[in-house]
Amino acid sequence: MLYMLTALVYANSAAYAQKSCSAFKSAYPACGTMNRSFKTGEVLNYKLFYHWHFVWMQTGSASVSTTLRNFYGIPCYYISATGRSAPKYDWFYKIRDTLASYMDTLDLTPIRFYRSTHEASVHVRNDNVFNNNKHIAYYLNEGREFHRDSVTIPSGTMDILTSVYFTRCINFGCIGTKDSVLLHIYLDGKVYDVCLRFLGKEVINSGFGKFRCEKLSVNLIPGTIFREGAKMTVWATDDANHIPLQVEAPIIIGSVRAELESFSDLRNAMDAKVK
Repeated sequence: MLYMLTALVYANSAAYAQKSCSAFKSAYPACGTMNRSFKTGEVLNYKLFYHWHFVWMQTGSASVSTTLRNFYGIPCYYISATGRSAPKYDWFYKIRDTLASYMDTLDLTPIRFYRSTHEASVHVRNDNVFNNNKHIAYYLNEGREFHRDSVTIPSGTMDILTSVYFTRCINFGCIGTKDSVLLHIYLDGKVYDVCLRFLGKEVINSGFGKFRCEKLSVNLIPGTIFREGAKMTVWATDDANHIPLQVEAPIIIGSVRAELESFSDLRNAMDAKVK
């Protein structure tokens, strides 16, 4: 459920991919990728819902925060995300997830990514360090036995948290609705090509009122959770913050949704609200 906030995990980009992450600046020079969208101290809190038989049930919560840290002398945004199921649903599907990323403040590249997820009977814990100059990610999987290894990564590869914050810095106003952006996402020792497509702008209702939003989509890989052809939809505020306001995706049984519940210490004014 925490992956609902990342909006970019396990995506099938073969049908739509046109531009690679490493070539993004040259492909869209007017869009830029400098950070003008978030700052240290920002906190975003979400409610997580499950839809079944015409009823939306709040089944959990998630929170994402940004602070400033150093990683061996490199100034970094430290992005921390936690997610958990509501206590009354723990008997059915218990979730206790923690993700953390160190993101270089200069060029928004990942330096370190930590994952600890407990979902039902599946427990995953690993630590990953990126050498972006040599295009290598080193990872340590913790389980019954420690497993250390490395994997070659394409230029511009990001983890799932830094990819979200990188995306928030993109000016989608210069990208056509028939175009798409291909990002290389690293997770658990593998790199996935993730296609992010801009669908245009839309006004939606939220717990804070009506907001103008940028509508994005991701094509999901079919498997045990997603059906063939399933798409995840993200509505981000159409202002300088580009906050994911709502995320929704169909699953094999029902659908899931994340809604922004509260926020604090935004970098810019929340100008997307329809007055």
